[in-house]
Amino acid sequence: MDALVRKLNELGYQPVFLPQTNIVPPELYTYSRKLRRLVRRGPLLDYFPEQTKFEMKEGKLADIAYQYTSAKGVKATTSFLENSLRCIGIEALPKLDLGFAGSNSFSFAFTDVSYRRVEVSQIDKLIQALQLGAIPQSVVNEGGIHIAYEYAYANELLMRRSDGMAFSSDVSGKVGTFIDIGTKGSVSLTSETTISFKGEPGQRAAFAYKAGFLSKEDEDSVWEFHPEETNRDEGGAQEYVPERGVVLGVSVDE
Repeated sequence: MDALVRKLNELGYQPVFLPQTNIVPPELYTYSRKLRRLVRRGPLLDYFPEQTKFEMKEGKLADIAYQYTSAKGVKATTSFLENSLRCIGIEALPKLDLGFAGSNSFSFAFTDVSYRRVEVSQIDKLIQALQLGAIPQSVVNEGGIHIAYEYAYANELLMRRSDGMAFSSDVSGKVGTFIDIGTKGSVSLTSETTISFKGEPGQRAAFAYKAGFLSKEDEDSVWEFHPEETNRDEGGAQEYVPERGVVLGVSVDE
């Protein structure tokens, strides 16, 4: 998923495989770079001693398009597509045969992309009341705790040949012969050059988030919230991304 990951990182997003749909910001995460373990702790509201309210905004994002070319053949391309489909909530594909396409070079686009966001300013004003409960101070000291304040969602993935040509085999009326995505969504041929994959109706599948990390010198110090970090190699400030260049799987702490 290199092309997609790079694109999302450039936009300030951490791409993730989340275990459920319809989650909303702000949420608390812990992350261990050593273990590459990302844990979704749950709604940020749960960590305030008194009832707190965040005003959430939502709207549309520009479609996210990218190209993928594989010199390793259909197997690598199929793996790439499977990972992309997980981003819209489609997993465990019983059948995915791209032999009909006549190419290993494809362009993809997430369409109907939307966001839900809580402004950082709201978190800044309320963060001093945060109580972490059983989360160890050592996790904070390592810079391993952060708040996701924006999620990006998509419900459709479009696939085309990169050269814009029609698929080499006529799959009209028989897409299911080559692609079976089970009951978690739908697949259809929208034109002789384009296949559409859609998640379940009404389900918002989050495929990325924007976050800021928390710091505190000691238990008696004030909280500091960092939605940006300084990249010394590039000499500039950029949005905080827990782990660049990879898609992180998310576990839920019990």
